[in-house]
Amino acid sequence: MTITLALDGLHCGNCVKSVEKALNSVEGVTQASVTLENQTAVVEGSASAEALITAVEDIGFDAKLA
Repeated sequence: MTITLALDGLHCGNCVKSVEKALNSVEGVTQASVTLENQTAVVEGSASAEALITAVEDIGFDAKLA
């Protein structure tokens, strides 16, 4: 399953790395890729959208389903 999230608050490469790390730590995620220019994340795996959004919000960024 692929889930695309719209992100807000990303300003640099470190932000991207932080969000990717948070998403990849969610159980069921096989791959997460964050794009700074589009402020999006594409996540592969079986994790729920709610779990992904929570992981992003827990580190201080906003996320919602795209």
